[in-house]
Amino acid sequence: MNRFACAWALILASCVGSAGAADGPIRVLFLGDRGHHTPAERFAQLQPVLAARGIELDYTEDPGDLTAAGLAAYDALAVYANIETLAPAQETAIVEYVRGGKGLVPLHCASFCFQNSPVWIEMVG
Repeated sequence: MNRFACAWALILASCVGSAGAADGPIRVLFLGDRGHHTPAERFAQLQPVLAARGIELDYTEDPGDLTAAGLAAYDALAVYANIETLAPAQETAIVEYVRGGKGLVPLHCASFCFQNSPVWIEMVG
């Protein structure tokens, strides 16, 4: 677990560049689902470890949270989910968020997320 959390801290720190420390904690929105990868359990393991390293992790399973206003509070978006579709407004919010210099951390099953979004597939692979 500790190696996993340390790897997360390094990935997130690289995604958000100089944010954090002087500017306050790094804030990350963690998008999960109720699928067999059990992202809520991973969140519960990661959250306290990353908090001790200055990274605040918030969990959601609602793609409706992926709005410009919702994402604005975060330095990075971590996706560990198998959500099949992404609404056009959510797609636009994510693209603008990343183009604006914010971090995107697609994990494992995120590569199969949002199959209706060619933009997402192009960003994540």
